[in-house]
Amino acid sequence: MRKILLSLSILGALTACGDQESHSIVQPTSNDEATQPVANVRLDSLSNPQQTVLQPGQPLQLDYTIHSTLLETQHVGVTFMAIAQDKVAQLDSEVEPQGYDLGTHYVPQLSDGEHTFTAELMLPNEDMPSGDYLIAAYVDSAQSIENEADLSDNRSRNVDQGDLTTYAQISIDSTYYHDFVMDTLVVGDGFAMFPDKGKREITSQGAPEHKRSDIIGHFDASKFGHLVSDARVTATLNVAGTDFDAHFWQEGQDKYADSMLIKFADHTQSHYFPYDIAINGVLLDKLQQSYDSNAEENTFELTLTLHDLSTHSEANSENNSLTITVPYSLYDQQQPDQSWLDDHDLTAPATVSTPAVSQKAANYALNTDSQGISGLLSNSDTLWAFEIFSNTYGDKSKVAIVPSFLSWVLLQSSNGGLAWTVASGGFDLYMFDKSTDLFSAGASGIASGADGTVTYSMGVSLLGNSLIKEGDTVSALDESYGYDWEEEQKLFSTTFTIVIVPVSVSAGVKGSVGVNTDLKYEDQKFSIGGDVLTASLDAYATAGIDLLVASGGIGVDFLIISDTLSAEAYVDISKAISDSEIGYGIDVSNHMKAIEGEFYLWVKYPGYEFCCSFPTKTATKTLYNTGALYNKTWQMLDYSDSFKF
Repeated sequence: MRKILLSLSILGALTACGDQESHSIVQPTSNDEATQPVANVRLDSLSNPQQTVLQPGQPLQLDYTIHSTLLETQHVGVTFMAIAQDKVAQLDSEVEPQGYDLGTHYVPQLSDGEHTFTAELMLPNEDMPSGDYLIAAYVDSAQSIENEADLSDNRSRNVDQGDLTTYAQISIDSTYYHDFVMDTLVVGDGFAMFPDKGKREITSQGAPEHKRSDIIGHFDASKFGHLVSDARVTATLNVAGTDFDAHFWQEGQDKYADSMLIKFADHTQSHYFPYDIAINGVLLDKLQQSYDSNAEENTFELTLTLHDLSTHSEANSENNSLTITVPYSLYDQQQPDQSWLDDHDLTAPATVSTPAVSQKAANYALNTDSQGISGLLSNSDTLWAFEIFSNTYGDKSKVAIVPSFLSWVLLQSSNGGLAWTVASGGFDLYMFDKSTDLFSAGASGIASGADGTVTYSMGVSLLGNSLIKEGDTVSALDESYGYDWEEEQKLFSTTFTIVIVPVSVSAGVKGSVGVNTDLKYEDQKFSIGGDVLTASLDAYATAGIDLLVASGGIGVDFLIISDTLSAEAYVDISKAISDSEIGYGIDVSNHMKAIEGEFYLWVKYPGYEFCCSFPTKTATKTLYNTGALYNKTWQMLDYSDSFKF
């Protein structure tokens, strides 16, 4: 659809409306007055873009120069339009010339002197006839500058005199055009962790059958041209010079496959796409064999590639791939520190001294970089089954959630038998590069066969405030813990600039979190059961406009996380002394959906002068527009047996 744009002949338009008087230029009345500088901004020149043959939907850059005197105006917009050369006379003869909007370049603040800027523009995705065009510009089309001396030099001018100094010349080729661009590629918090030798099979090829994520992250990509919106994404890992295929989780299909299909919502911004990658046994074997425990850093290269699914040739396929170097390590249960446990209230019960073996297990399990660790370890007098998971979902500069889950059962034969069962989880929330501890909950019990008691602990924390913190050593226990929270919490604030308008945003969460857990101990049998942690949290935000000339707001239909951590666990040490046997069972599952929906800002601001009124334009800045690729249920632990010693 053809857009009717700004008349760059401002004086002609004002004359047509009979409004000359209000914008007339005061002439100097003396020679002294003529030499005095006056407040003014002038468009001096417009350069041709480097590429002068362009197609609809294609981006372009061009340089322009302005000269400013006695002005310090902030938030000045420079508007650009393209008009066919055979219609360029309309700039002087028509109030509404027939042209095409290329966008607005933002100048934060004017200052004295001559200044050159580079404008990032885009031809519209619409029917533009092939031919020769001129690009014209208008400085301060929203008329933010007060008391400017001369409006006629704000615009491109003098084309009737053959002077193209303030115009750029291009040619339009309206044949088919599209291009995909991979903009950024991010892995979680910048590193990856994989199981050490002996903890997972190393022979499988093709798509993995397990459901645990090995690499979580996101990429940002753009597309230009409006006729192609679908692409296929593949991933390769280069380890020690050898390429291996990696595999993406398929939303709704409950499996991993060799590629991921994506769809672009529009062409005007870079879009966020989450990914969940798993590796097969052969690739894991290569990572393990290549790992040097004495090296300062071990790395692999991750490459993501966009593939065009259309039958048309892409304009530039060389920008479809992006490769980053990713540090990685193998978890081997070396002695890490305990800060991760402490940060998430997952330590052993605080009301009694912790048995030495239990404290060792805690230190043995965790470090601050835990992404996903699981295992089943045993020897003559100890058995330990555990699962630890933590990862970053989203973009921390926008919105991201970091869930952390821990579950284990540890059995010890000494001193009449001892068993420790834990199920815990928590969420850290990031918005605009700021973070807060959102919610955590956990239950723990240490049963001792020596004295027939259980030391139990139950803890719940919301936004750093402890809501439930209970623990004791008892000979019998039958407790149910429930807690539900539902309200809005504003937690973060920042400012975005959209076109020429600064927008202040306050954001946080709304929704509900809950705990529903039973702890029982009777006849030396201890059990934990229920939903240790449930959450359904959405983004909540408000927007304020910092300029009186604009209005705007925020659109949020955005799930941060929906999660249920369920645990059923028991230990039976009643036969520890008589039969040298401890019975146990643990079944921990988690269902998580993270980062889904649309989160955007919008403003309406003065755009073009049509005679005597100021119609508004609407611009949006999309933070997220994504489906929930992170949507799956997986079994964290599922063991039941008896431990004989």
